[in-house]
Amino acid sequence: MLYICAVVLVAGAFCASSAVTRWSTLQIVPNTDMLPGGRIVADADLVWRLDTSFSITSLLSVQRVHLGLSEWVGVDLGYAGGFTMGLKACVVKENPDLWYVPTLTLGFQNVYVSREAYYFGGDGSYPRNEFYLGAAKSSEWAKLRIHIGILSALTHGGPKWRDEFNPFIGIEKYFGEGLYITIEGQQRTEEFMLSAFGVYRLIADRLELSLGVIDAPHISSKRADRFAFRPTLRAGFKFNFGAGFNGLDGLTGVEDRIDRVRGELVVANKRVDSIAVDTRWNADRIHELSQVSGDRKEERARVVDELSKLRNLYEQEPFDPELVKDMIDRIRDRYEVYSPHLRVIITEQNADPRIRRLAVSLVGEMKDQQAANILMSILNRMEEPSLKIETIIALGKIKDPRCRQLLSTLRHDPDGGVAFTAEEVYRAMFGKEETPPPPPSQSPPFEREETVPERRLNK
Repeated sequence: MLYICAVVLVAGAFCASSAVTRWSTLQIVPNTDMLPGGRIVADADLVWRLDTSFSITSLLSVQRVHLGLSEWVGVDLGYAGGFTMGLKACVVKENPDLWYVPTLTLGFQNVYVSREAYYFGGDGSYPRNEFYLGAAKSSEWAKLRIHIGILSALTHGGPKWRDEFNPFIGIEKYFGEGLYITIEGQQRTEEFMLSAFGVYRLIADRLELSLGVIDAPHISSKRADRFAFRPTLRAGFKFNFGAGFNGLDGLTGVEDRIDRVRGELVVANKRVDSIAVDTRWNADRIHELSQVSGDRKEERARVVDELSKLRNLYEQEPFDPELVKDMIDRIRDRYEVYSPHLRVIITEQNADPRIRRLAVSLVGEMKDQQAANILMSILNRMEEPSLKIETIIALGKIKDPRCRQLLSTLRHDPDGGVAFTAEEVYRAMFGKEETPPPPPSQSPPFEREETVPERRLNK
């Protein structure tokens, strides 16, 4: 038995997932919920048999202490006419977003002395030293948690085949304001025992009172079978103390609540960051649009036409670098006129992607300092990698030191081309000030169709 207990403890300690740290309201059948480390629940109950002459003084009492060793291992110690104990370990943590991933625990109960045998006056034929495997799943919408599993007696003085496979089920229904109803059923010695309890959390997360009937369907029967359980009235209380975190009223564990809040914070932070980037982008675009008055539309059309011609020169076969150079020189000669329009074209997300990339490349070639804010805004946005690569190269040619943090972050970008380009530009601009990390192993994407070799940094 000690070896088996050790195996359960080790299994719980090395599991990758932790348990739902709830204080379950189930009273008789095993529950799958775990107490967090540092929590202790003291449990005392009184029982009266209902199949004999009822007397308030003819009662039995069981006392137990539940110890939360960690979020995935727990131990029970108690007295039920003799020393009894149990332990359990969590194997899988419930995933609220996946209906097919429940909480899964395994453990032992009624080691040495059986609590049920003490309740019902068993003569040793009742099972003890029971192994169980349980699973549970909650529905927050229905405020319902269901526990199911199997019990199997390891050592049994009676007919062993009776208790080799005993299924059980426990249903917790939460009504709010600390009130629960539990329905608990289990098979023992070939009989199914159904129980029902009302549970009230008088002090949230601290004090629980319960009252119910064990083996309720047989209240009116008088059974002489020595293996049969007997209808029993049970009243109890539990006191939860200690410094560990725990769930309050309801069916969601504290870990799930913390994970949910963390997830919401991450999403909210991303939204705030996205709004900040969009706000800055819109401000830059408004600023650039204000530099181009309405009576310069014809001039704008000529700039777009020049960019289209330049694009065609890059795409024609065979490629003639002299023609491209002459076209860029003509744009350079009139750059003071072209520059406001180029900055606006950069901000137009619906424009031809190749036209945008050419506009970014030209402001880099001309070292347009006024375009630096727009280029850095592009790197903060969810733009296509090819545009980001051109933007990084343009910032490298402008040599604006404000882009240092952006380039440092982009050196670890998931896109290999973006990461490689950011590493090369960062090294060229700031390499003398620090020792950069080794470059990524990806090959540079210079051979892509949309890239132009002679426009690379310092080439």
